Amino acid sequence: MKTNKWIWISMAVVLVGILVVGLQGGAQDFELTEDIPANEIQSIEMNNDSWDLVVKESTDNQVHIDIEGYQTDKQKAPVVVTRNSNNLVIQQDKQIGGAFSAFSFHKEGTITVLIPKNTVERVRMVNNDGDINIRTLATHNLIVENKAGSVKFNQVEADSGDLNLIEGDLNVKDSSFDRIDVAARGNDLYFKNVTSSVMNLYSKSGEIVLGGVAEKGEMRVETSTGDIQVGYQTEPSNLKVAVENAKGDTTVHLKNLLTTKNTDKNVDGTIGDGENLLQVKTKSGSINIK
Repeated sequence: MKTNKWIWISMAVVLVGILVVGLQGGAQDFELTEDIPANEIQSIEMNNDSWDLVVKESTDNQVHIDIEGYQTDKQKAPVVVTRNSNNLVIQQDKQIGGAFSAFSFHKEGTITVLIPKNTVERVRMVNNDGDINIRTLATHNLIVENKAGSVKFNQVEADSGDLNLIEGDLNVKDSSFDRIDVAARGNDLYFKNVTSSVMNLYSKSGEIVLGGVAEKGEMRVETSTGDIQVGYQTEPSNLKVAVENAKGDTTVHLKNLLTTKNTDKNVDGTIGDGENLLQVKTKSGSINIK
């Protein structure tokens, strides 16, 4: 029996070796760079199948595109960059590269775009499977549609942020929006030191954590199933609070909160004149506000 066991192990090792060789042998390096004056670009759209997307601030007056990865389909480039008037489109499609193309033992590639601050009106990212990392970006409209993969924002400024997420956690820190709307299906949402005049956060299944919250405007946070935590940077002085929890523990520790309703399922109250709004709701999960 021991002999048969080692025979099977040896065959497995050989098979893995064949797959690796087959994959590496059919892949070749792919690199693409472009530099475009920012005043010629009004909007940027990235349609991504499986590569990683990185967006950063450009230090000059040009939009820089830097693409590095592997090409397994010899007949078709994995990423194509096109321009239609003032619209820049970056398209990364699934590659077909023979019998071993379904197996991936290395990262396929990374698309990096550098954008000067407050020059491009709209940035739209449609991502099937890959991580998104946006750092030091300032634009008017930011749209992200993410099927799978983590999404990270750091020092992002936008008039409006519209995020539609299927899978993968969202992490936003040190960022500001006039308005941000997040609709998530099964995602954890983490916000730290994020300001917005209007913030609407919804996750069907997942926890929502907000830290370093500034008392400003309207904030609505909701999840069907999941915990919600809201932590203010300083004690609110002018806030209307509406908390609804169908099933779970609810804790609200806000100084000078005058409640009109304070039960296991609902906490309603006002601090000061209540000009700002915090509305929190979950059907099943704990709520902690402080």
